[in-house]
Amino acid sequence: MDRAKGALASLKELDARYFKKFNECYPLYVSEEAERVFGPSELYEMAIEAQVLLTLLGDTAKNRMNYIGFNMLYPFSNPVDWYSWKEKIKDRKVPQSIYFAIGVRMEAEFNRMEQFVERNAWEEYSKLSSSEFSVSCGRYIEHFEDYSQKEEAEDFPDADDRYGSSSIHIETFNYNQAVEKAAVNNLEKWHKNTGIWSNISNVAAKIFGV
Repeated sequence: MDRAKGALASLKELDARYFKKFNECYPLYVSEEAERVFGPSELYEMAIEAQVLLTLLGDTAKNRMNYIGFNMLYPFSNPVDWYSWKEKIKDRKVPQSIYFAIGVRMEAEFNRMEQFVERNAWEEYSKLSSSEFSVSCGRYIEHFEDYSQKEEAEDFPDADDRYGSSSIHIETFNYNQAVEKAAVNNLEKWHKNTGIWSNISNVAAKIFGV
């Protein structure tokens, strides 16, 4: 329990810093000078640390976070993979609002894990399925259709399970870029005191002009 509590606190703090840097350096909006050939090296370092901390939280936390989109928000841990990701984002013009939405859902999962830890109920959390109370990142797969089946299975775990009885089914709705962008923009008017909320409002103000 103590290890989970420590790893969770560290991961949540790291994710807030990473999220801000990730969005500041998003390929569709950053200058070539700021982007550099292989992106900011601190992003790789934070990504590796986040992967280690998430692993320390156990298989349930790892599977649930990947179901939400952890692997999509941390798609690289070295300059080669960053460069490949950057080219795909530019080629596909992948909306940045996708990553904002994933970040918000990850923050909700962090808060959910904290509730279990505070109640000394980590064992109960570990019994949750990947899709329980969650929205699958698979709804964004249309933007990454050139994945092979193997890559798709790795990046969007439990794709079949999202239609199971344990799912709340909201994730089966078609992705609507305008609606999701509007939701992200309106977060600026809502919680923005700490962590990812302040990062969202600050970055959204810069990117979307809200």
